[in-house]
Order: sequence, then structure tokens, then C-alpha cells
Amino acid sequence: MPTKIDHQNGVIRICVDRLEGSRASGRVLSRRLTAPMPFTDLGSLLLQLEDLLEQQNFPQAFQRMRSFTHEAPAYPAGLLPEGAMAAEAVAEARGQAATFDLRILTRQNATWQGVLEQLDKGERTPFSSDLEFLKLVETHLAHAPQTPAAE
Repeated sequence: MPTKIDHQNGVIRICVDRLEGSRASGRVLSRRLTAPMPFTDLGSLLLQLEDLLEQQNFPQAFQRMRSFTHEAPAYPAGLLPEGAMAAEAVAEARGQAATFDLRILTRQNATWQGVLEQLDKGERTPFSSDLEFLKLVETHLAHAPQTPAAE
């Protein structure tokens, strides 16, 4: 029987491996994925995560298309994908520059609400929008050591 995504197994680990100036790149790991998802900057991270949330319909978006016809759009159940990453692999993953755990609790007003935990410092900070999430990540990364690409 497929496992439903919940706030325990739906945690998204963000591993920042490279930090050059204000540009961060790395990978995302989660039980919600079957393989690590690379990102090249924070903008692509945001877009890829939004796409993942929409595909898996978890947490459900507060605003949805409404229809008064019989052809209402079907939204998938929030289930872990077949072949999901092992919990141990996600828990052991660390970024070279920084590591975050992202818990998106709700999606209201066309944005995210949740908690960002910076594992290197043990800080948990709530946020009420995806813009606030990005600002939190940028603030944490401003104090992280630079890790330029290998030559």
C-alpha cells in the first residue's frame, strides 16, 4: 500500500555544496524524491520545489481552480513515489557549505508557510512566504564560508 506524504516523511533536505558570492548551488534530498535533485541557484531551487509540491499535491494548495462542470481537474493524492530515497540517505546528507531542513506546512495565499532549520547551527525559523524563505536562506548563507568551483 502506498505511503502518504506527511510532515515527518515530507521533510526536504537542502544541501548547499557551492557558494560563490551570492550564488548557491547544490542538491535537494527527500523521501519525496527518487534521486537527489540538483539546483544551480536559489531561483531554480524555488521553482523546482514549487513544481514538486504541485506534482505531489502536498501540502495541498489553498487556492485551486474551481469548476462547475463535470470536467473538474483531478489532483493526485500526496503519496511518496515508488522507489523513494531511503530515510537514512536523506538524514546522512550534508552540504559542503550549509545544510537546511525545509518543512512546508501549508500553501495559502499562493505562497508557502513552514519552518526552515539550519542544521549547522541548530536554528529553527518559521516563515510565512516563499520570499521570506529565500531571505532566510540568503541570510544564513551570508555567514557561510565561500566554496568556489574546483578548477
